[in-house]
Amino acid sequence: MRDRFVRRKARSAGRALWLPILGGLAVALSLTSCDYVRLLRPSVLKQLRPPMVRLVDFLPELDEQNKAIVGRLFATGGLAEATTGADAVMRAAIRIRKDQLIYEPSIVVMPNGGELELTITNEDEAVHVIYLPSNGQRQVLVLLQQKAGTARLRLDAPGLYTLACPVGNHAGRGELGVIIVRGDTPASARLDRPPQLRPGR
Repeated sequence: MRDRFVRRKARSAGRALWLPILGGLAVALSLTSCDYVRLLRPSVLKQLRPPMVRLVDFLPELDEQNKAIVGRLFATGGLAEATTGADAVMRAAIRIRKDQLIYEPSIVVMPNGGELELTITNEDEAVHVIYLPSNGQRQVLVLLQQKAGTARLRLDAPGLYTLACPVGNHAGRGELGVIIVRGDTPASARLDRPPQLRPGR
């Protein structure tokens, strides 16, 4: 009887030992299926120089209005990738939340140059005006309270383009966005110069 009791206790102790290990493995497997695990890549970790670490530590003070500053750091609105439709037009949506002078997402990534249809929803109680880039020109979108609007932009060259609200000091308080166009420069716009080294190639 005593031996049977000892064996049962040993089996219980073994299960208790394996449960935390199995739980840790489950967490690790779930992380590998999401984007967070990418933060552990050496190419990312080596960027954690002191200035970058200070920025990450300071971000919680900038993620809402009226904390360390009057506005917010625009990138706290997040990032979204534009999706390409069957008509070859890329599309993305941005919202302006009530009492939050920031675009969500504040960064839109186009996989290549072309047309971008951008829908912006104003959930705020104030009127917002958006200056939008379009191949060297400017489009203006006026958004009344609780209304949405759509603009069709043309951005052929890769690069970084900004959009902002000129009303009051809205842009200075965080209502600023960026459109990133990936890809190569069109042949018609390339300079006549020797090939340049590119990162990762």
